[in-house]
Amino acid sequence: MVLQVELGTFQLPLLIVELFLLVATVSLLVLNRREQKAREKMIDHFSSVADVITRQEYFVAVVDAIQRAERILCGSVSGSPPTHEEGEVIQQILDTIADAARRGVKMRYLLPLAPDRLQMGKRYKLGGAEVKFHPSLLISDMRYMLVDDRLVLVGVPERKGRNEPTRKGFTIPSESVAHLFKTQFEAEWSSKEARGYQEYLGQLVAQARVSNPSVSVELVAGNLGVDREDVEAVTGSAA
Repeated sequence: MVLQVELGTFQLPLLIVELFLLVATVSLLVLNRREQKAREKMIDHFSSVADVITRQEYFVAVVDAIQRAERILCGSVSGSPPTHEEGEVIQQILDTIADAARRGVKMRYLLPLAPDRLQMGKRYKLGGAEVKFHPSLLISDMRYMLVDDRLVLVGVPERKGRNEPTRKGFTIPSESVAHLFKTQFEAEWSSKEARGYQEYLGQLVAQARVSNPSVSVELVAGNLGVDREDVEAVTGSAA
């Protein structure tokens, strides 16, 4: 009888904990569904109020916006290594970024936390922009750029997928919309999950060394698409 009472005493807290976990799980599923619907609704809203532009027009608009930037520029981009066909337009964007940096424009770019995004992160960095990588950024997500807190350029892939390119875009000359995007950008930029170029490269190099202690600097640099000097720099700082 005493044993049954003790078991009942222990079972009640366990049931309460299980109920709490169940409610939390359901809540997370509902929130995730709501976030997805909100994102789809926002994109539909863009389609109705913004100027819809084609893929080619989108990249032209990006270059033009960077050229017009006077103070600050923030971007959340896919950072995909350019294909052969995209090489020329990507280089044009990078050259425009370098010109803006020489004019004193402060530029920051967020990229997905993925090893194959290091190469483009380095190129943005060489152009004079600050770069961070964040795990919450999805490569299939829309990408955007804010110019002087008054213009938003949004690029949208045609469908979900790891390396889906931008297929169309929206230009939104609105300070209020820019403020919404800026709030999101600043939250991700300043979060603990964000990693700077050197920090992220150092983590990847350390992981490679754990997997294969004898791996060469050249092989690590080649696999990550970065310079040998970068790998040597983080290796030296780690030592």
